[in-house]
Amino acid sequence: MDVHYTWIGPPPADRNRDITAPKALAARCAGQSVKIYFWCLDAHVAAYERDFAAHTNVTVRGMQAFLAKAGTRAYRWYYWYQESDDWAVAAMTDILGWGLALATPPSYRAFVKDAWSLFLMYTWGGYVMDAGVGPHGGGTFALPEPKAFMAPSLTRDDALMMRRFQLSRLTGWQAEGDVTLNESRADEVCEAMDYGAADDGEGEMCPQLEVWMLGSPRYSKGAWAALKQYCVVWKEMQQKDTLVSATAPQVFRYLIAGSVYNGLTRTQKGGVQAPHDALWYCTDNKNGTVDVPDLKLRKTYHGSSAQ
Repeated sequence: MDVHYTWIGPPPADRNRDITAPKALAARCAGQSVKIYFWCLDAHVAAYERDFAAHTNVTVRGMQAFLAKAGTRAYRWYYWYQESDDWAVAAMTDILGWGLALATPPSYRAFVKDAWSLFLMYTWGGYVMDAGVGPHGGGTFALPEPKAFMAPSLTRDDALMMRRFQLSRLTGWQAEGDVTLNESRADEVCEAMDYGAADDGEGEMCPQLEVWMLGSPRYSKGAWAALKQYCVVWKEMQQKDTLVSATAPQVFRYLIAGSVYNGLTRTQKGGVQAPHDALWYCTDNKNGTVDVPDLKLRKTYHGSSAQ
């Protein structure tokens, strides 16, 4: 079973922001059938290999090199058997290239990482975790193999209104299924695509979702729905030249939440609302940390990884 961490940029001065939690998880999972992948830019692979040299269950991978290899015919033939893989690789390659461009503020790399997380969930599977997520608590520690697309929630009660609708005026999207976005921000996301106001849709309540950890089996319908929504909106924003603006960071934050919720709703047949068994319920410690009791994990907030 695989666990993925990602850091897009040079190693920071404060190593709590990038490697402390992954190292702790590697030590806690030593001897288990857990493989940890630490993804970074190609230029920093050697540095991170030195950082993780003592942990044989950690593999450092370069993002650009992986995407380049994943686009070759030999790689597709050997590893992947889904027609949508080519689409996903092309979309992710574009997003990463944009994130590293000189005209893109470095802080926007946090949104590239969101796309990368969804990409890994679909094409690879396992868990993706922010660099601040690591083991917590005593006793036997084990991460169960995800059986469906899953995400954390800070509440058990429904506390967030989502809107489900079709992008009926977007060419080719009608056949792709529903879009879900935060009810109060759906129009902002659509305006960033120069789509105008969001179509009328149905509102539905859900618990308070978080996106700093995701789990999924490879090729799940949920991971695909989340990745597709994120990348389609990103592409429309690219075409309208609205990827970088005063409002874009907020749009991306609501886009990732809506995309994850869209994926969660695909975990049950014929369902609309996300099933509660697709959520890890968390305990907010009110001190900058959140616990995931079922998985014996703790999320420590360090601020955006892109800073």
